[in-house]
Amino acid sequence: MQRLESLTALTRFDCVLLRGLPGSGKSTLARQLSADHGFRHLEADQHFVVEGVYRFDPARVADAHAVVVRDALSALQLGEQVVVANTHVRLWEMAAIVGAARLAGKRLCIVECAGEWANVHAVPLAAMHRMRERWECLPADFDAPVFRFEGVA
Repeated sequence: MQRLESLTALTRFDCVLLRGLPGSGKSTLARQLSADHGFRHLEADQHFVVEGVYRFDPARVADAHAVVVRDALSALQLGEQVVVANTHVRLWEMAAIVGAARLAGKRLCIVECAGEWANVHAVPLAAMHRMRERWECLPADFDAPVFRFEGVA
């Protein structure tokens, strides 16, 4: 795993998958890639904003993730660069995005976000603790470049 020194390093990839706990910098990094380099920013949390207010609904989580995968595959097939920012605590949670990038024949990288800022969705400490306990590391033989992001690059 290499440290992410510059956002420019990510521009050679078609699909950038961001993973990390709430408050680790995923959304900030995704917004920056979108604004500075034209990536299409997708994340499940976008589907919980109603009239400008974040309203998490656990009953809609699976649907929100499915829409992100659908939109990512569609954008990749159209030749767009995509950044997907979700917690992806467990490896199976990122499998559909990895599969979409591979199905579309696109270059994929993973960025593990490790910053420690206040999480913008006020995720309770108990939920954060459970996520931290369930965190699964990428296998050593993972066949895509992996970067570590700790702050604004």
